[in-house]
Amino acid sequence: MTLQKTQAILTDFLSFLKRPDDIQLKPPLKERYRMIFTLLSLELILNLTLISFLNYGIQKFITLKTDRLEYSETFISSIIWFVIIVPLVEEAAFRYILRYNRLFSKIIKRDKWNCIFPFAVYSLSIFFGLIHIFNYNNDTALFYILSPLIIFSQLFGGFILSFIRVRLDFSYAYFYHTLWNFLFIVPIPYITLLFTNPHMDTGAGQNYNLEIKERLFFNKQDKQSIKIDSSAGKIYKIESKQYSFQHILDTVYGRNTYYTDDFLLDMKFRSRNGVSKEDFKKILEKEYDIE
Repeated sequence: MTLQKTQAILTDFLSFLKRPDDIQLKPPLKERYRMIFTLLSLELILNLTLISFLNYGIQKFITLKTDRLEYSETFISSIIWFVIIVPLVEEAAFRYILRYNRLFSKIIKRDKWNCIFPFAVYSLSIFFGLIHIFNYNNDTALFYILSPLIIFSQLFGGFILSFIRVRLDFSYAYFYHTLWNFLFIVPIPYITLLFTNPHMDTGAGQNYNLEIKERLFFNKQDKQSIKIDSSAGKIYKIESKQYSFQHILDTVYGRNTYYTDDFLLDMKFRSRNGVSKEDFKKILEKEYDIE
């Protein structure tokens, strides 16, 4: 019975993708959450398989560039902004109107609404995906050519949110959106970091030691510092705490000289004889992609 209900949800969703219809369901609370977690599982599986494969292929052609990490992004601020506020704003902008109501009934007949409804769902879902292009700083022709693949996850997510909004109501679409953002801001990065050991490089033969520990969020209660000891074009020591990787590269090499996927870190680097900036970059590139 459970499998049949899950199949029914997925079949209804696929039918909605082919021809969106404004039909609201009123299932028991248990069935509403079954729909939520069935679609959440579907989207997670899609992201771990097809979308991960797409992203891997895209990275072969182009490096996706994002803004440098903001030190204002603490755990609390990330939850308030990305889990509570952003989903509410986006759901209000892209999904709220996807229900025929008393206001609409005064300006448009129901049969006319049914005709334009699929267009509204497609347009709003596609536009929802397209605004996520602004998550990146790329501006090349190839970037825009590949943009439908780059934002495929958001496009698909937009259709899932539209389906939930229509079949259930606005509050459930908002709940799904907050849950999705929460998963990718806290549990998934935390689990990934939990199984990621600090990067250690003893530099056999080159007389240096490097230790890098990643952090998830900026902690205002913890001191932020950076100290670079360099002379005559050589780097002898770098000690940083709660600095972004990109910020360190910008400090050592100059802003916009190199780019890397940014994250917050603590770094300890020591070299008795010193290393050149180019050699230091090569040391980092043993573990990280720098362009």
